[in-house]
Amino acid sequence: MDGLLPIGAFSRATLISANTLRAYHESGLLEPAVVDPRTGYRGYRVAQFGDAAVIRHLRELDVPLAAIREILAARDPEVTRRLLAEHRDRTLERAAHLERVLRTTGELLDAPEMVTPAAVIERVLPPVRAFTITREVAEDDFAGFLGEAFRQLTAVAAVGPPGAVFPAEYRDEPVPVTAYMPADDGPALLPGGRFAVFEFTGPYREMTAGYRSLGAWLAGTGMAIAGPVRESYLVGPGDGVPEDGYRTDICWPLHLTEE
Repeated sequence: MDGLLPIGAFSRATLISANTLRAYHESGLLEPAVVDPRTGYRGYRVAQFGDAAVIRHLRELDVPLAAIREILAARDPEVTRRLLAEHRDRTLERAAHLERVLRTTGELLDAPEMVTPAAVIERVLPPVRAFTITREVAEDDFAGFLGEAFRQLTAVAAVGPPGAVFPAEYRDEPVPVTAYMPADDGPALLPGGRFAVFEFTGPYREMTAGYRSLGAWLAGTGMAIAGPVRESYLVGPGDGVPEDGYRTDICWPLHLTEE
């Protein structure tokens, strides 16, 4: 393969492992200049050093392969700038999430009793008439969906705080989520009954503490979750309080396990 570098030499020159180069070839990200039809040996040109360097630098920044492929195909600074800006925003979101995880973990290490605070009560809740909006939503999109849905429901003559209904079983994939606004003339009827209720105070992103409390309370009671769980947003955005002052009732419907 005159004028070409075999994969081993190209790997050493670009500081990209031969296994990774083979994967890039299979995915179409960085294809060899020549593949010997008899032996299957790959040959690369010196001119491909540039693309290899771009790929290596962007992978060090955890830029997704799909974005790198688009950057190489476009060879346009504006496309590169846009995709890198999008990646930066995603990275900042992940960093903020990690900071919250580390802070919460530290708090639990300092005060492990916070995992199971005793603040759950049983209530009999009446049925609630409401206007509703339902959509299949992934967890990362819950806040966006609920914010949009509640804006659409602002014209309703509400007789109570807005809320949301989620499936009893937690799932990783998108699930049906219902935003509701209580109203006397609402066409939907949310069932009443016996509920375990935890009133959580604080930002929505930290509300897992309330769910842990409900789970700890439920253990050993002889009861189980009877259906979709409910969140009632007693105080929240638009009420003129900081996030630490938000109050949410988390409600789990109950039935005896032998029923």
